[in-house]
Amino acid sequence: MSEKKAFTLIELLVVIAVIAILMAILMPSLKIAREQARGISCMANQRSLAHAYIQYADDNDGVICGGMAMYAKVNGIPPWVMPPLDYAVGSIVEKGSGSVTLQQRYNGLRAGALYPYIKEVEAYHCPGDNRARLGTSLGSAPEFCIYRSYSLTDYLRGTQTKDPKKLFTFKQPANKMLFVEEIYDGASGNYNHDAWSYNPYSNSLWDPLGVFHSDACTFSFMDGHAERKKWDDKRTIVYCTSRAEAAAKGFGKDQAFNPPNVDLDWLDERYPGKTHVAGD
Repeated sequence: MSEKKAFTLIELLVVIAVIAILMAILMPSLKIAREQARGISCMANQRSLAHAYIQYADDNDGVICGGMAMYAKVNGIPPWVMPPLDYAVGSIVEKGSGSVTLQQRYNGLRAGALYPYIKEVEAYHCPGDNRARLGTSLGSAPEFCIYRSYSLTDYLRGTQTKDPKKLFTFKQPANKMLFVEEIYDGASGNYNHDAWSYNPYSNSLWDPLGVFHSDACTFSFMDGHAERKKWDDKRTIVYCTSRAEAAAKGFGKDQAFNPPNVDLDWLDERYPGKTHVAGD
């Protein structure tokens, strides 16, 4: 009769220990690789949005689309995206408050002026933005499951008398931002109503930016390129993560940083205007 062979307990423990060591070595690398993939995808989204914005202006004698989410044209200017909506028999139902489905959010994106140039809702969502799945600090109900990760700046709302109306009048387009990653918690409704609010040269922040990429944020610009900005001042990350904590530490909403925040120098240089909106 042949003798059966088997692993000893010590041999099994050695194998398990080796696997554990390999996992400990590989996991950080896998996390970095996954984050890099998300960053590359987000940059591609930013370029897609920028190119769509430029193409829209190109097709409309340089005139830009509306920079805020609206259900209708404002002074004849269509919005780049619409809020969530539903299609009932023979009508369109606005779903700008309360519980909404992901499909209703998609409907609003598809109804915006830029969608014909993009034709995929995934371009409006950063893969590192977990709000669509987990909700925000206010809850995980459907109204807090925000999908859209990107916003234009207030300066590009494009609908009021003093607003810039034509894209190609801006100088140094490679240095003028279009879309930003913006985080929104659902406090004012089930979608991000306005554009990204920022008051340049005030050494303060208003709306937080998304920090979905290891404390960094992506931006797109008027020449169609995109950049990833790693924040240098830890207070920027605190502000974008929790405005309540930032306020408790003395640099809350519209409150000047002391000492000055070098990240705001970067934003000031790239904001499309010298004031919050052109009419200011």
